Amino acid sequence: MTGEKVDFQAAAEAAQENATEDRAKRERSAIDFPYISLEGATEVARAIYARCGFGSCDQDELAAQMNQTLSGAFRMKTGAAKIFGLVEKDGRSAFRLSEIGKRIVSAETEQSAKVDAFLCVPLYQQIYDRFRGRNLPPAKALEREMETMGVPRKQTDRARQAFEKSAQYAGFSDSGKDRLVRPRMESPYSSPGVEASLSPTPSVQEVEGRRRGVGNGGGYEPPDIDPIIRGLIDRLPPSGTNWPKSKRKLWLQILENSFDLVYEGDDGIDP
Repeated sequence: MTGEKVDFQAAAEAAQENATEDRAKRERSAIDFPYISLEGATEVARAIYARCGFGSCDQDELAAQMNQTLSGAFRMKTGAAKIFGLVEKDGRSAFRLSEIGKRIVSAETEQSAKVDAFLCVPLYQQIYDRFRGRNLPPAKALEREMETMGVPRKQTDRARQAFEKSAQYAGFSDSGKDRLVRPRMESPYSSPGVEASLSPTPSVQEVEGRRRGVGNGGGYEPPDIDPIIRGLIDRLPPSGTNWPKSKRKLWLQILENSFDLVYEGDDGIDP
């Protein structure tokens, strides 16, 4: 019995040592980066907008809107949305759209918001700064660069894949996958830190010019349609194309939230 006790003690000590070693092997990242691409993170922002508009959205509601449970995959997506600067925590268990998030759900400011969201990621900003005006290294060499920036070695492959997909989605790879070139934006909201509304606000001169029918050869669209609504209409697919019912439902939900944002009225009272 004494020998068995000693063996048990040794086994317990060995198990404790193995557990300690396993914990030590779990490398922690020294720099923030997502495992999900920018496109996947944008789905979170669109789901918040469809469900709650610009208000607070509890994670239970958000998971239901995304047809997910409160699983690790869900937390990975919401975590990526935070790293990209699309959402902010609101209390212990809720999210709301950030300024970049508000812009990325609007067709008129979506592209510039993608650029800003991409550069919100500390790892992506470092890579952009290091290789600005130069070719990106091959995949394995880029992973080694990421490791020097603080990405754990075992995670460099996933980090690189998310980076490449995000760069393509944000337009940084339009000049070629081996280069990282910031897209040229005509929108005035392409600079980080600019608190933009969903659509550009016309100046007093522009409004007066439109009212009198002068300026730019009369080429302005009628000002009575809000740009948010017009942007949603512009996102409609061409007639006759395949449009899944889930996408139609999401579009209608966003449109309904946009009506609440744009128009005023007493609930339940029709004129």
